[in-house]
Amino acid sequence: MNIKRRLFLSNILMIVIPLFVSLAIFFGGLHFYALATESNEREDQPGEGRRSRDAAYYMEAVDEVRTLVEKWQSATQASVLEDTARFNDRYADGNLLLIVYKDGTPLTAALPDGYSATELALSSKEPVTIFSRTQAQTVGDYRVVLYSSPRFARGSQNYRDIMKNGAVVSLVCSVFIILITNRFLTRFVFKRIVHGMDTLTYGVHQVRDGNLDFRIDYGENDEFSQVCGDFNEMAARLLESVVARQKDERSRKELIAGISHDLRTPLTSIKAYVEGLEQGVASTLEARKRYINTIKNKTGDLEHIIDNLFLFSKLDTGEFPYYVERTDLASAVSEIVDGLKEEYENRGLDISSAPPRGRPYADIDVTQIRNVIINIFENSVKYKNKARGKIIVSVSEEEGAASRGTASIALSDDGPGVPEEALSKLFDVFYRSDESRNDPGKGSGLGLAIVAKIVGHFGGSIEAANVPAGGLSIKMTFPGSDSKTHGKEKNSYS
Repeated sequence: MNIKRRLFLSNILMIVIPLFVSLAIFFGGLHFYALATESNEREDQPGEGRRSRDAAYYMEAVDEVRTLVEKWQSATQASVLEDTARFNDRYADGNLLLIVYKDGTPLTAALPDGYSATELALSSKEPVTIFSRTQAQTVGDYRVVLYSSPRFARGSQNYRDIMKNGAVVSLVCSVFIILITNRFLTRFVFKRIVHGMDTLTYGVHQVRDGNLDFRIDYGENDEFSQVCGDFNEMAARLLESVVARQKDERSRKELIAGISHDLRTPLTSIKAYVEGLEQGVASTLEARKRYINTIKNKTGDLEHIIDNLFLFSKLDTGEFPYYVERTDLASAVSEIVDGLKEEYENRGLDISSAPPRGRPYADIDVTQIRNVIINIFENSVKYKNKARGKIIVSVSEEEGAASRGTASIALSDDGPGVPEEALSKLFDVFYRSDESRNDPGKGSGLGLAIVAKIVGHFGGSIEAANVPAGGLSIKMTFPGSDSKTHGKEKNSYS
């Protein structure tokens, strides 16, 4: 049962229970009073024979009163008074009293003091109910009342006292019952609320104290279940955010350390060769020329590192301009490879292209795809473990793809590959799979990170895998475009 239903039920019970119990107490008290009164009568007149005699005696008096009433239909007031006096004298010992009223005023002996309420009630012509076997009849202008016992005339007074005392008792009992009911219903309703709040509070404290793996296991089906679910989702997102921030912090530190190292190494070499020239270490023209070429190469290394760093920072901040167009990927890659083949063959990397599979189209910036391919070629050249390396470029439309399927570019070399545990880190900033940090000629560690940034900007994905025969394969997958509607629609992104 959810909390709303519990509150609704508790509000109803808060009214019903005290009302029912108070009425039960009140009418139960009246009932027990009646029983006690009857018991007292029986104690005052013990014995079955006595009760039978009293009943016969009383019925005899009633019959006589009836006879008098018939007689008084045409009797004078004086006659009525005489008959009443004789009746009372006769039944004085039997605790019977006959009183005749006219216009509410007794013509004969009245009740003792203190019973005016009962007297007025019986002298009226309206029906009355008192705790007594009292007979009352109306004869013309007369109201004839037979009291069975003077002590029963105290019934109205007792009844009023009973009503007053009963009301007080009922009020006290009602307050008590309300307090008890409130206590019960508070436990019934607020126990669930307190339990939910305690559970949430404990979870908040766990997260506050750094336990982001904590999840609330709330087994109830009420309003707090949704809140606890949202809390768990919040904790999961917070954990992801913290992990991402920690990763960014590590990347930032690695970036700073990598930049410092990669810039310091060629600068140290440049400084050493410049000092050699200044101090005349290179005494011959050939030595000086060799020193100057070395300085030039190291300066080129610095320029390459700075260019890559500038490019990466632009990509990372989203400020790098892209010019996207719907492109026949197979034709574009073939043109790029043909333009680069001779250069890399001279550097010891033989490039070949596999026949394209299907006609893949993608929304890309061809210039940036060229930079991607160059970075991967550079990676293969730097890490090849033989005199001449080989790399195969293949473009395909994924099998089973619809008219707007996915397009992919795969580049597979025959180099040494990388350890399996390093595959997922190849595209991290400044990551290298070997101990080549002291050799900037082996790369700045930004090339594949730049590749991943560019591919990701086009909505694509990139992955690396070792080739079974040896080597490394890098595959880039792009969302495809409808080949039937390809054109030269250009969009500029920044």
